[in-house]
Amino acid sequence: MAASRPTLPQHSLLMPIIHEGHEHRVQAVAFSPDGKSVASGSWKTILILDAHNPISPGKLHNGHSLWISSISYSPLGNVVASGSTDQTIRLWDINTGHQLGQPLWSNTQFMSISFSPDAGLIASGSGGGQFEHGPTVSAVQLWDVRKREVALEPFKGHTRGVCSVEFSPDGTRVVSGSRDRTIRVWDVERGMTIFGPFKGHTSSVRSAAFSPDGSQIVSCSHDKTLRLWDTRSGRIIGKPCEGHTLEVCSVSFSPHGTYVASGSKDNTVRLWDVRAGRQVDRPYEEHTDFVYSVAFSPCGQYIASGSEDRKVIIRSILSRDSEASNYFEAYATAKDEGGLLPNETMHIMDHQMSTQQIFDCLVGAGCNDLSLEMDASQDAARIVAGGGFGDIWMGQLNNGKTVAIKAWRTNALEQTRSKTLKRTARELYYWSRMEHNNIHRLMGVIIFRDEYLGMVSEWMENGDLHKYLRHYPNADRYNLCTDVAAGLEYMHGRSTVHGDLKAANVLVSSNGVARLSDFDFSVMSEASNLIFTATSNNRAGSVRWVAPEMLNGKTPNRTAQSDVYALGMEIFTGQVPYPDLRTDYAIIIAVMQGAIPTRPIRNLKDDQQGNLVWKLLLDCWSRNPTERPSAGLVVKSGVSPEELSSGSDRLPPDELPPEELSTEGLSSSPDELPPEGLTPDKLSSGNLKLPSEEFLPEEPPAQGALPGKLPSVELP
Repeated sequence: MAASRPTLPQHSLLMPIIHEGHEHRVQAVAFSPDGKSVASGSWKTILILDAHNPISPGKLHNGHSLWISSISYSPLGNVVASGSTDQTIRLWDINTGHQLGQPLWSNTQFMSISFSPDAGLIASGSGGGQFEHGPTVSAVQLWDVRKREVALEPFKGHTRGVCSVEFSPDGTRVVSGSRDRTIRVWDVERGMTIFGPFKGHTSSVRSAAFSPDGSQIVSCSHDKTLRLWDTRSGRIIGKPCEGHTLEVCSVSFSPHGTYVASGSKDNTVRLWDVRAGRQVDRPYEEHTDFVYSVAFSPCGQYIASGSEDRKVIIRSILSRDSEASNYFEAYATAKDEGGLLPNETMHIMDHQMSTQQIFDCLVGAGCNDLSLEMDASQDAARIVAGGGFGDIWMGQLNNGKTVAIKAWRTNALEQTRSKTLKRTARELYYWSRMEHNNIHRLMGVIIFRDEYLGMVSEWMENGDLHKYLRHYPNADRYNLCTDVAAGLEYMHGRSTVHGDLKAANVLVSSNGVARLSDFDFSVMSEASNLIFTATSNNRAGSVRWVAPEMLNGKTPNRTAQSDVYALGMEIFTGQVPYPDLRTDYAIIIAVMQGAIPTRPIRNLKDDQQGNLVWKLLLDCWSRNPTERPSAGLVVKSGVSPEELSSGSDRLPPDELPPEELSTEGLSSSPDELPPEGLTPDKLSSGNLKLPSEEFLPEEPPAQGALPGKLPSVELP
């Protein structure tokens, strides 16, 4: 019978889960094999905590008379062992909370314990204090779990207390770290040192752990460093990992051996990339006191830690590293660890994925499954927009609330590369967890009509921003612009960019609040050449809003600065960028040559207020991304409502009628791609002139505008 599948917490992956049930410092933490719970040890007590729910108080286990110094789960998941300074090891039934049989006794305090991979043995490391005496002082000991007795004579070699023990993945070896500053590798059958002592640390070795393949050992010390060792040669691999400012108390390898987590008396938990030998991003600083213990989850996406501040904190590493943020890989890994055959996992990862598999991965990664809150068949739903990539439906929740359902067509999804789908899953998850008044949040996902992947979001009666302004010409445009900038500020503050910002992707709520939307399209535009709706612009059509650094290839990825560029291009001007240029090629040439709209003097007069608005627009359009204002600065820019609430409500000729609900984008005639052979490096060479007549629109330019020169942009 396969073990239960490790599940990923439904709690927001961007927010740590904090348990505060202990009354004293937490000296040990360990994840259960299924990843659903975390065991933690403190003064006389053990708590089994819910890894999914920060509100759950946890199950209390009492029995020890002093500090619990170490905890280890049985690989079977039904028993947890605890080692204590009261000189006992106790076994606990996870389901009942009862102690199993009599404790294992020693004449020294237990500093560390570890279950063997087959759950038949427990290894222990003993103290070596001046008041401790007997054969097990400063020794490694093996215990027979079934017989509740010593399995072999103590392993002798260390000259001071043994702070850390751990079995190798194959169960044939034990690694130990000691206050004598050394590390030893022991043969389990013979009870003798086979590798070591490894010397290099200049102070006590507090923790040592095998890599998942057993070829490496990571150790940490009071000398503030981590070191990586080759298990056979005993040589240090690379340079010591430096970054902690005080003693390092605990280390843990990720299940795939890519990362190492560490906890220190500098109050931080840090993540290290083993391949690069470097720290990944900034430290985790949630704790307010010494961190004594860290542990990776079985799926490798979470780190639990215990601290002097009495808290157990479980945080995600997904936002800290591009590889670690691979939600699909995380979910497939979790399924593999739960008993799914490796070839099945490879099928999920490397071949076409069905809609159901994609749905499972999204839900597994934390997106809300709305199947219980709405009828997935939605017999009464009606299509309000459609296109090559999918359709938008008006549907209802069980409580009668109207919602929008974006149904991605199965064939389009299944033709998408696995790598792109993984990134899409990550970004859709982030979208679903955004909580802000100016973000149109993804409520959840369903399998729509047994065939489509459906994304469910709030129905926005007023449609998109252009349609809203046409229908309500006296709307407070300044507040709407501030809404959009505030939504961007929120996204950018969470290391997320929109990437396809335009008025068509800004929806307006029933009470007139602008909300950023269509993150899914900005992501999926890379996943398929198909467009989402009949009038949504694909990546080629979105060239009007693309910043120059993305066109010339210097910064090909979406950034916060490119979002601000798009914000300045349309939201403040009220028109699509370069309305008289109808081809991508003409737009690219104009942008690369530094063309910007002409100041509309009629609406932006040469006075203090007009100059303030124009200066803000110029800053947003700066060719140097670092010189553009942040979205937050735009929000706080001080532009008065009067400056943006006057003027024409002129719209492009292809705008939808005001009585028609707009869920679609703003589009021109189909854009042409640049001629074959035209590449970004050629565009940025400086040798090209402004667009020739063959690339200008067939229609005559707007009155007062010359060919090759952009017309003035009028404020709405």
